[in-house]
Amino acid sequence: MKAVTPATVSVIMPTLARPERVSSLFRAIESVTSQEGVRCVPLVVVNGSFASADVTASIEGRPGIRVITLAMAGLPGALKAGRAAVETPYFAVLDDDDELLPRALATRLQALDDRAADVVVTNGYRQGFGRRELDFEDFRPIRADPLRTIVRRNWLRPCAGLFRSRAVPFDLFAGIPEYREWTYLGLRLALERTIHFVEEATYVYHTDTPGSLSGSKEYCLAGPRAIARMLELALPSDVRLMLHDHLAADLHSASDWELLDRNYLAAWWWHLKCLARPGGWRYLSYTRRLLAAARRRPSAATSPPASSG
Repeated sequence: MKAVTPATVSVIMPTLARPERVSSLFRAIESVTSQEGVRCVPLVVVNGSFASADVTASIEGRPGIRVITLAMAGLPGALKAGRAAVETPYFAVLDDDDELLPRALATRLQALDDRAADVVVTNGYRQGFGRRELDFEDFRPIRADPLRTIVRRNWLRPCAGLFRSRAVPFDLFAGIPEYREWTYLGLRLALERTIHFVEEATYVYHTDTPGSLSGSKEYCLAGPRAIARMLELALPSDVRLMLHDHLAADLHSASDWELLDRNYLAAWWWHLKCLARPGGWRYLSYTRRLLAAARRRPSAATSPPASSG
């Protein structure tokens, strides 16, 4: 009997290739190269000019790994470069601080083909600060209404999906904003593609990685622009209202960040933008904090942001 050739899956792995994350990076690579039941093509995208030459050389020295280097840092660019390099019928994505469980891709591939879906999204584990727990307790609400549930909580972890290459082409990645990339992509997939959800855990999503940007000021200030990009999609009116609520909250958070940094003019700028949005009236009482802060001596950094959503 002729042996069945395992399916081939490309795994796009964006990384800054920084020394402080080298252990998690090589853990992620090992979780890809040791996958059972499929043949993997790791596409490591070394992302930005601050990458360590030693770390990059170590990646390039590993057999079977394709390395793409980019001069400009940024996850959208790394995802686009990785997607452009995919030459296999299927692909997945894995951040450099997360990991796949041993049969993750085989499990997803079977579900993808059984349901003739465009995308499979699985459950996994969320791990951080000494605790590991199931990422999503119940997939039924997600399965019933993926479009609305992703606005409440993003179910498309970067380590959770398997994509059919012909159904998820490069063009789908072209409009991804800086930050909130996976919420945007999840909205597009929920609107335009067939998604099958599998409750089996296939990944470990690490939440305590050094240097993570998700809790940074940069991440916060980029939120309004990302949501503005989401609002360009052909969304139902109730989903648009949900995003407008998130936009007002993000504008308020941006003002609060600037106030903490004593950038008073920028804090006022964000606050007025917030008040002008639907639902922004909820933050009217915050004006008192800004008025009180205005009596203090402003710092040198008092210019409003160059751009926003």
